[in-house]
Amino acid sequence: MIALIKEIKAYLNYPQLVHIPKKVDQPAMLLFRLMLICLFAGISAGIFGGLLVNSGLIPPPGPSVLESNSYPEYMLLLGPIVLGPVFEELIFRAQLRRFTGNIVFISTIAGVLISAVIKSYWGFLISPVLFSILFIIYRITVPASVSRKFRFWNAVFPWHFHFTAICFALMHLQNFEKGIALLPLGILYTLPQLAAGLVLGFTRMNYGLKYSIALHALYNLLPALLLFSKY
Repeated sequence: MIALIKEIKAYLNYPQLVHIPKKVDQPAMLLFRLMLICLFAGISAGIFGGLLVNSGLIPPPGPSVLESNSYPEYMLLLGPIVLGPVFEELIFRAQLRRFTGNIVFISTIAGVLISAVIKSYWGFLISPVLFSILFIIYRITVPASVSRKFRFWNAVFPWHFHFTAICFALMHLQNFEKGIALLPLGILYTLPQLAAGLVLGFTRMNYGLKYSIALHALYNLLPALLLFSKY
């Protein structure tokens, strides 16, 4: 466990492309250890965020959407344990190993942000424009040289890895009624998701997408069961 924690810490200090093993020894034990680390990181981050609110350093985020909306009981389990892990990992983690996927992700996030700010889906028009610009710049300047491409990837990837984790966290502002209105302090209300997103990113890059999906589902399992028991 200690060795795995040190490995995660070292990777998060400088994320990079690493070889995914063809076979993982004791995958169930690995997922169990990753789940414990993910839970500890998420709970610790949640406690810290709660201290910030309780001490008056940041205002309360307001009610959760779960407090004012009723959902079918099956969605309380299906959503966080199946749908959420699959779709969120495909969106936020699958693209980490493909530079073109990185560009698609950045362009889509720009469209989401602008649409949320102006409160109109017209904001998504920026996404194809931004993708085209970034892709053309990339194709003209980088692929002509393999060594230049490698250096560029090594320089950009750590920033993109952490940017992806931040976007993953901020996406969970939708759990609050105020939503994007909580910006620019939004990341302080979603520290648990940020902590979990970093561990999930490490898992995806070091063990593969199926492991990050499984870990995501395990991470959501306990809160989903607790929420389900209240209904």
